[in-house]
Amino acid sequence: MGPRSWRRKGLAPYRTIYYWDWRVQADEKAMTGGYGRQAGFLGDPASAAKKIHVPTYDEILERIGRRPRRPSRRRAVYEEEIELLTRVRDIVISKTDFVREVARLLDSLHPFHRELIEIEFNRRDVGSAVSCVSRARKMTDRLLERYKVLLLASESPREARAIAREARGRILSLYKRCSRGLEVLRSLMVFMHRLPAIDPDSPTIIVSGPPSSGKSTLVKNVSRAKPKVADYPFTTKRIHIGHFEAGDGRVQIVDTPGVLDRSLEEMNPVEKRAAAALRLLDGVVLFLFDPSPDAYMGLDKQAGLLENTIAKLVSGKRIYVAVNKEDAVGRDRLEQALTAAREAAEAVGARFLGSTSAIERERARRLVSRIASMEGWAEA
Repeated sequence: MGPRSWRRKGLAPYRTIYYWDWRVQADEKAMTGGYGRQAGFLGDPASAAKKIHVPTYDEILERIGRRPRRPSRRRAVYEEEIELLTRVRDIVISKTDFVREVARLLDSLHPFHRELIEIEFNRRDVGSAVSCVSRARKMTDRLLERYKVLLLASESPREARAIAREARGRILSLYKRCSRGLEVLRSLMVFMHRLPAIDPDSPTIIVSGPPSSGKSTLVKNVSRAKPKVADYPFTTKRIHIGHFEAGDGRVQIVDTPGVLDRSLEEMNPVEKRAAAALRLLDGVVLFLFDPSPDAYMGLDKQAGLLENTIAKLVSGKRIYVAVNKEDAVGRDRLEQALTAAREAAEAVGARFLGSTSAIERERARRLVSRIASMEGWAEA
């Protein structure tokens, strides 16, 4: 590649194009750090996630492998190689265009959805995956421009083909380094398909309590939500959200998994999902006591759960307390439960609503309508 080659192809002397630019890292840190905004939240990230396809590295490689090679005697080899290299660039850029949508999606998440994701995924892994793909895209364009110049300066077909092979290898290596990140982002999008839609501005009742206290039965009977209902503890493992009409408006009701009386650090992932709803969703909390003699937690422990864990998690939200399953216990046991629930409600400044039976649809609806009325969301 001497001066004659440059002059023959009408080129100015080649200037170094640096392979690495520290500004790439700074740009990606600004884009992904902390997942971004605190306002203008996206209420239904699942709908957005379903439109995003994250390919594997093998899919990208396979797509490039299908590119046609059409040699022509009418053109110089370096021109053909530039065209083929440009096609490789176009393929990898189009296959990774999803990264911008992922970054915008993460940036628009409500803190509640963000918390659900961080329970399942390492925040640093997600940020690193987005950064890796974004850096690879930027470096692809830079490598293409660099190798175009080298191809134009090549002095033989053999040299041009060798330069083109090196260019394709370096471009593909960028994405191979991101193969684990691509898997992380694929798994993230699949997980986000199942995230519940929320309306941050809608009046909200968050139903909480110990395992098997009838939370899912209540939510199922007052809304169109279809949480799983069974006779064993920890049936509900994810957040379910439904709605019911109250006056001229609509109230959002949230079914949460059962929690135990322990700190947030000691909770398992299922309990942490409930804690995320209690901590990060605006609204009021309905705590249900289970009066059954064979309840997962005794009455004293349920009172302790309300006083020591729930009241601390909700951080100033209004709490309503009711005893559920009144139809399943005798009068004496019900009275014991009412006393324990009333005393626990007084201890945390909650409003005590007496007893109910969530399995009876009308009584369940009467309970939530009463809360809506007390909150001023509907007329009494």
